[in-house]
Amino acid sequence: MRTRNPFVPAAIVAALTIGSLAACSSGGNTNYVTSHTPAASSSSSAGSSDDTKSEELPSDFPKSDVPIVDGTVVVARGDKENGWSVTVQPSGKEGFADAKTALEGKGFTQQPGATDSSAVYVSDAYTVAVKTPGVSVTYNVTANQ
Repeated sequence: MRTRNPFVPAAIVAALTIGSLAACSSGGNTNYVTSHTPAASSSSSAGSSDDTKSEELPSDFPKSDVPIVDGTVVVARGDKENGWSVTVQPSGKEGFADAKTALEGKGFTQQPGATDSSAVYVSDAYTVAVKTPGVSVTYNVTANQ
């Protein structure tokens, strides 16, 4: 049985939080995927929430190991080497609670320091920082070394 260094999850959370905040504004950067692009909003049904399509998760995202809440994926990017960032507009009103329940159901362990809007979960294979700025749920997933 290996012992985990408590500093490692804290460092991961800090790095992921900084990365998430940097991603909030594209600043003209087109290296991320979002369903709300100027071309999409100029379609004939602009303003309709029914035309929002869910983005595809990256091809190497660990779908079978990291559960994502049901809903519309509005941001999906990353890879195994650098980690993944996924933001979901959940179908239900309890997206953050559902995300935490699903992770615990898959065997993830919640780390100390969780709040009403953010938590870090660890399994043998992955570390997942999950948070909600309101309704949406954002996952930052990294493969453990």
